[in-house]
Amino acid sequence: MNWGLILNILIRLSIFYFLGEVLLFPDDPRFAGKAIPIRNIVIVISLSLLFPFYYFIRKKWKHYPFWMDNLYLSIFWLDMAGNSFNLYDPYFYFDLIPHFHGTAAIASVFLGAFSMSFWGGVGLANIIHMLLEAQEYYTDVFLGTHNVRGLFDTVNDLMVGLLGTVIYGLIYLYFKRWRKV
Repeated sequence: MNWGLILNILIRLSIFYFLGEVLLFPDDPRFAGKAIPIRNIVIVISLSLLFPFYYFIRKKWKHYPFWMDNLYLSIFWLDMAGNSFNLYDPYFYFDLIPHFHGTAAIASVFLGAFSMSFWGGVGLANIIHMLLEAQEYYTDVFLGTHNVRGLFDTVNDLMVGLLGTVIYGLIYLYFKRWRKV
């Protein structure tokens, strides 16, 4: 039984559920004022299809890398679940968990699935995270959303993302070396 495939299907189904929930109830206090419907549509229509694109269209891998895809999808799943279960508003520092894991997971995906160097994967993951933080800030400023609680929020998010990429990256390197022994 391919547990990676089963988990992949479950993650994708729950991501579709989270999308449906936010589209059906966009004014729900869990979602209101955060531009979540648009963000979730972008995730489901484009970003969640990265691995299928590279496997089926670009023929990057000999076998589909379900566990790397699951790690990648967990970035979106964690953020969407946090909104669905209303974890961001009542738990002030909950957002540090998705920022830590999300940035670290994408660095691990760059290292594992896309064979980037340690510093290349960590650096690119943090650049992407910095752009996400800028998007959150500027959509608050120019579009009136409320995703950022202040400068400390952005700085904390960036710091835990950096910490996460180094920790996950070192764990990846350790297991990569261990598998070769």
